[in-house]
Amino acid sequence: MDEAAFFCANYCHRFPLRCDSMTRMLLMIVLLMSTDAEALRVIGGNVKVVQGGTAMLSCYVMDTNDDLTQITWQRRTREKPHNDNFLTILPRDGPQFVSERDDRFKYIGNFNDKNATLQLSNVALKDEGSYTCIFTLFPSGNQKTEIPLNLLVPPFTSIKDNLPTLGTEEVYLLPARLLDRSLLQR
Repeated sequence: MDEAAFFCANYCHRFPLRCDSMTRMLLMIVLLMSTDAEALRVIGGNVKVVQGGTAMLSCYVMDTNDDLTQITWQRRTREKPHNDNFLTILPRDGPQFVSERDDRFKYIGNFNDKNATLQLSNVALKDEGSYTCIFTLFPSGNQKTEIPLNLLVPPFTSIKDNLPTLGTEEVYLLPARLLDRSLLQR
């Protein structure tokens, strides 16, 4: 006995609905849709990098047989506080910058493996913020994840010798107790 038949046999007396083949079909569709929706996952993560270092923005899709048609990267950073589409990756054309080119970004993922990983070199304070990778899949549609990028700035310390100069001649300094008292009376 399938799940729909079990439902109809045990619970129809509680509902004013008729348990016919149409109801069974509707229940099967709902069950199938609910299991498929939970299977697809987009994986990202938090990234921390020291100023001037290289950040790996890892992003990929798991557990889907859908066709990947496009990957889009967005960012919301100190320099660009509004959501900014900055990179698109297409199967034939590869990575294309949407507006201004930034050669610090390098696509190191693999389109066929549904891997959108980016490498960002020489990370600056202006780059800190949130990066979003969006997979356009057919037939399920857009799937995305957000990747926070946090910048670690090392402390800067400067020590400088700043002794005052009292003249241009070299002078020997001795404690007064070592001086001959007779020299002081002259």
